[in-house]
Amino acid sequence: MPGILDWISKRKQRKRNAHNLYGSIVALSRSPVLYSDLCVPDTLEGRFELLVLHVFVFLDRLRSAGVETRPLAQEVVDLFFKDMDTTSREVGVGDLVVPKKMRKLAVVFGERMAEYENAMSHSDSSILAKELEQNIFFDDGSGTEHAALLAKYVLGLTSALAQTPIGDLGQVHSRLAGIQG
Repeated sequence: MPGILDWISKRKQRKRNAHNLYGSIVALSRSPVLYSDLCVPDTLEGRFELLVLHVFVFLDRLRSAGVETRPLAQEVVDLFFKDMDTTSREVGVGDLVVPKKMRKLAVVFGERMAEYENAMSHSDSSILAKELEQNIFFDDGSGTEHAALLAKYVLGLTSALAQTPIGDLGQVHSRLAGIQG
């Protein structure tokens, strides 16, 4: 029986860690400076895109830690989609439409993960800035400067997370608040 109890205990701890980690992700993505100084649109779409970007950065950090963090990463993704489901319902999306909307969100989420992974694989921050301009500033030409600043922020966040032990990622939002300025 100790094996089952250990498994249950580890699973509960992983869920707690995932909730803390997702809380850090949401807190960082809601930082007012991102909307005021970097001019990310403070709309449902802008907030969604910024949240997805932060989820990517944290998942990338978990992936770099190896196979043992895969269950935690999956928990974070599950929490993200649960949050999107709840948010959709709160903004008035009907129960019959939510599954269709969630499928569309899953496609967009997968596309963003691939785009950001590709952009981060290059040593040129302008590639990331172009992706950010397209996805967050909607490529209307007015967000080029802000996208470059956001790319710099993302690279700074990535660097800070690389220095953070996996066990401390759930409390990282309070420690990293200063890199957003």
